[in-house]
Amino acid sequence: MTIFVLSGVAMHHLRLLFPYLHRYRRRLLLGLLAAALGASVSALAPLVLRLAVDRVANGTIVPLELIWFGGALIGLAIIDGGLKFAQRMLIAVTSYRIENDLRADLFDRLLSFEQMFYQQHYTGDLMARLTNDLSAVRQFLGPGLNGAATAILTFLAAAVLMFLVQPVLALIVVLLLPLATIVFVAIGGRMRQIFHRVQDQFGVLSTRAQENFAGIRTVKAFAQEEAEIAVFTADNERYRDLNLRYVLLSGALWPAMTLCLGLISALILLVGGQMVAAGTLTIGELVQFNAYLALLAFPMIILGWMVNLFQQATASLERLSDILRRQPLITSPATPRLPAGEGEIEFRGVGVRAGHSDQQWLLRDLSFRVPAGTVLAIVGATGAGKTTLINLLGRVRDPDVMSGQVLVDGIDIRDLDLAALRRMIGYVPQESFLFSIPLRENIGFGVETVDPDRLNYVVEVSRLVNDLDQLPGGMETMVGERGVTLSGGQKQRVAIARALMRDPRILVLDDALSSVDTHTAAQILAGLRTEMTGRTTIIIAQRIATVRDADQIIVLDEGQIVERGSHQELLARNGRYAAMYRRELIAAELERDD
Repeated sequence: MTIFVLSGVAMHHLRLLFPYLHRYRRRLLLGLLAAALGASVSALAPLVLRLAVDRVANGTIVPLELIWFGGALIGLAIIDGGLKFAQRMLIAVTSYRIENDLRADLFDRLLSFEQMFYQQHYTGDLMARLTNDLSAVRQFLGPGLNGAATAILTFLAAAVLMFLVQPVLALIVVLLLPLATIVFVAIGGRMRQIFHRVQDQFGVLSTRAQENFAGIRTVKAFAQEEAEIAVFTADNERYRDLNLRYVLLSGALWPAMTLCLGLISALILLVGGQMVAAGTLTIGELVQFNAYLALLAFPMIILGWMVNLFQQATASLERLSDILRRQPLITSPATPRLPAGEGEIEFRGVGVRAGHSDQQWLLRDLSFRVPAGTVLAIVGATGAGKTTLINLLGRVRDPDVMSGQVLVDGIDIRDLDLAALRRMIGYVPQESFLFSIPLRENIGFGVETVDPDRLNYVVEVSRLVNDLDQLPGGMETMVGERGVTLSGGQKQRVAIARALMRDPRILVLDDALSSVDTHTAAQILAGLRTEMTGRTTIIIAQRIATVRDADQIIVLDEGQIVERGSHQELLARNGRYAAMYRRELIAAELERDD
């Protein structure tokens, strides 16, 4: 049968399920046992029917025997129904458990990947894999496996008994069945290819919808509703066309099965009728044989459905295996070390390329040291490599091979426990991401127990306290998706409060005040100075006023340090930093005049 004529590619992806099938092997074996018993009971009904027909044909049957034969058929049907119910419950429940385990493993694996993975994959496509593709696999493991077990065992039982009844007729049936298999192989391979494209297009469609919903402010601000609807409509029509092509192929299986069964039945009637006329076969045996042929009809019918589910599952498993077989590039070492907790940072000859084979350097030969408890400021033009530098500290990415080291407390961070390293860093990114949970939970994100006094303190330091009266629920206000209900400045202040809530040993502020007005920024900086005391701090900023009190300032240009020193030292050098400072003073003067 087609379901067992597996290509090497399909088998490769099906191996992904073996650990999960092994985990629930007992339930599956019990389900298969129930299927075997059910197939055996189903095969007894034609035998009872043959005995009854032969007795009727001989004219020797009595009414009581008819009742007995009828009761036997009813009893067999009840037993068969009970066994099939047990079989379906065992296998169906197992399929849902495997789906649950697969979804959990996929989610765990996705959270372990580095940021580069998410730059190469669309969110909507990943969501499609966690929903549609998983559903296709469950359908194959549940209804598909259940139907396969019933069909195979019923086919074997019926085929064996057909040979016992009349070998010639059975041989005719066995010789004709491969014709159906050839048709299914031809159609099934094409179905798998198209279903893979259907799932890919569904990912495109999901991504399009997700991006429009998340960026609804931008869409409306640029009056792009009609344009986005047009693009979505085109993607949607493409999805529809691919589905129609898949349905067309899927629908071709059923007429093929009907034709095969019709040809076999006609031939059996012709040859079997001649045998009855010649006296080599009784009417009861012909009825019994046709009953077995009818039993074979179910495996033939279920075959098309199984091919359908199989092709969907293998296409989906191919997409899921891309995630489950991919290894994260950034992990904790086999024998991790823990940082001392002092917070000293050192970069030694660090280099980062734009890509693995790219010769363009984002950072090149970068070396500096930040003593524990001091403040380092990093300034430079957009694209100078400031954020890339910070990403190295938290191992969002690693330096290129043989391109330097990043050390914390004198230990290469690639030798440190990854979770412990990130727990000691409080990071405020350029773009603050907030979850669709209450404001209090957003601030306490990553903290096991939220201390009310600490919470009030960080809200005060971040000056978020100024806006609590404007929020409908205060600290319990539900924040919309990605913080859509808050302004840019409010989101940045929530991010600052969240970072301070962890009481980190290392504090990183990546242009954390860019969306905050000058007056509020000055208030936040005043509060942060207390937090920076004794805490290693790295500040990335566009405003010189934000970094002038830092212990050390470095100026980046095209991924290299071009100036280094304190605020006064850099002004005295009259270089890039001094030019930036003069431009800022002129801009401030013009703003005051206005």
